[in-house]
Amino acid sequence: MVRCPRVMRLTTLCCALAWTGTQGLWAQTDVVVQWMDEEGSPACQFPDAGHTLHVSAWIDGVTQTAIQAEDLVVDSTGTCLWPDAASGVYTLEALPWSWTMVIEPQAEVDTVTLIWPSRPFQRLRKNPSKVRYAEGHPGAAVDSLQLWLSQQLDSLDLDQLMASGAVGANSAQSAAAREALARALERGNQEIAARLTLAPHTLWGDLMASLVREWQMSLGATEDLAALRAWEGSVEARSWKDRLASPGWCSSWELQHDQWWDVLEEARRPWRSWVAMGDVDSLCQATGWTLDELHVAMWMGQGQAWSRWADSWWDLRWKDQCDVAGIRRESDQARRYVLTGQAWGDVMWMMPNGDLEPAWAGEGDWRVWLITRSGSASGTREWSILRSWMANQAPKDVSWGVLSVDANEEGWSSTLAQREQIRERIRWVGRDPGWWDRLDVSRVPQVVVVRPDGEVHTHHASLPSEGLFAELKRWRLTVR
Repeated sequence: MVRCPRVMRLTTLCCALAWTGTQGLWAQTDVVVQWMDEEGSPACQFPDAGHTLHVSAWIDGVTQTAIQAEDLVVDSTGTCLWPDAASGVYTLEALPWSWTMVIEPQAEVDTVTLIWPSRPFQRLRKNPSKVRYAEGHPGAAVDSLQLWLSQQLDSLDLDQLMASGAVGANSAQSAAAREALARALERGNQEIAARLTLAPHTLWGDLMASLVREWQMSLGATEDLAALRAWEGSVEARSWKDRLASPGWCSSWELQHDQWWDVLEEARRPWRSWVAMGDVDSLCQATGWTLDELHVAMWMGQGQAWSRWADSWWDLRWKDQCDVAGIRRESDQARRYVLTGQAWGDVMWMMPNGDLEPAWAGEGDWRVWLITRSGSASGTREWSILRSWMANQAPKDVSWGVLSVDANEEGWSSTLAQREQIRERIRWVGRDPGWWDRLDVSRVPQVVVVRPDGEVHTHHASLPSEGLFAELKRWRLTVR
């Protein structure tokens, strides 16, 4: 099946989402969360699962970045109540698994089921798993639409390849393939009209629209199907904040404005220079966009081959007084803050004596934090190398500590037992996604270095065996 790469992540998202209503972004509802394994037993029966689901709220649909909002604790049946959940997109995590939910509240209490999978996980974090919802929910309608569209694409794989010239075909074969795709679009229009059953211009409606646009684009359509135009109807009336909060709307925008710069290049217009110089007037005149629309295009441009020009644009235009620029400023600020040393003070860690205390990245010296866990042979090796260097060669303005990301008390006790003396600084942060966000954990072991001013210098320093000490020497000489 041939797919448009830029919307693959949206397709993955649709597979995982759950529905909880259909009203505006301001509303709230109570959500009953059931956390089960594939056989219907409570997931909390597994030692690695625990009883806590960490909830993160998406900042926007462009970056799809999520910031931790709250924790849900399930009972022995794997059930918990999430009260007054506001409309939006959320990621629920119990490392290493994650579940993505859309909430569009309604009056009654809604119920969703998160599935703890039996398959092996691929990464330390953010391995997507299924959200199951009852028949009649909009999520079921989106799932049904996605399945039908995928089946249609699968049946037209060869025609897509021949029409695009990806495989060898003579002119007659290519023409026949294009005709087959055109007939599929014509037949599909009626079927899609019957499947567009949700309200347009909503979080779930946007996902439906984006799936249809991805499908029609894969078949060579250059404009929206009649069924899609009739369903969407009136002009978009939502605020920019509501639109940019919707991943479906963001994906649709990319599809509708795919390669928008091609027209400018064909006309030999210096659009890259305009972008790099922040030339609003020339770009607005050439594209017909408003300043808000232009800022959307530049934000989306961060994922394009010309991203360095898009970055230059933002460096120059980030103070623009328009809705989209303001939303992006808020998003950037939220994403940056969680990576600062200051953000450590918002969370707790466990001391070796079992006390919970506010975390502190460090201040007054260069501090090296080694992230490790029980059972990590490489973590034990790096710990030993770091310990030896600190005891024999480290300058006086360098200190160190160990952060344990063990999943449970048994692992924490095992890691704690690796200390050679009780003066070694060691803290337990566990597998709380809020901590993992602050540490930007991508592997174990990992090294985080904090400057004397208390700010994180890097979340990804070299390991002690791979050049950390040379890096520290250079940073101490050059960073002020």
